[in-house]
Amino acid sequence: MNTVQLAALIAAVFFAAGVCVAAYALIKLARLLTEATRVLSGTREQTDLLVRQAQAAIDRTNQQLDRTDAITANMNEVSASVAELTEHVSALAGLGRALAAGPVGKVAAVAYGVRHAVGVRRGDGVTGVAAAPAVSVPGPGSVPGPGSVPGAGDGAAGRPALRTGASRMAGRTVR
Repeated sequence: MNTVQLAALIAAVFFAAGVCVAAYALIKLARLLTEATRVLSGTREQTDLLVRQAQAAIDRTNQQLDRTDAITANMNEVSASVAELTEHVSALAGLGRALAAGPVGKVAAVAYGVRHAVGVRRGDGVTGVAAAPAVSVPGPGSVPGPGSVPGAGDGAAGRPALRTGASRMAGRTVR
């Protein structure tokens, strides 16, 4: 073997090694491309599913907005009806005030007063409140006079008795 043949042999071995490395790289590249294709097809399927779900959500949102528009329109009608009702009630309130302040109201007040006075005079208690007998209540600081009952108005154990608002007025007749 001479140097030329040895150089050709070394070149052939390196060429064969290069072809093997290139073949290995091509096989790995083919696997990579196959895996990338599978990932892309899976991503495309998931994207299609996601787009369908988003479209369904948009459709449901549009339906809800249509319902909301219908409810808003109904609320506008209700608001208009309430405003009209308020106007009617205000007119009726004005009519009621006019009746109560006018001659009809005065006649009704006089009739009530006469009926009440007749009922009190007869003693049948038209108003439903029983008439209490007249009582003289001594005021604070008043000294019991001769003939008064000792201890009248005193509470238990010599404490002053509780007095109502009407009995606090000294020397007044309470009914």
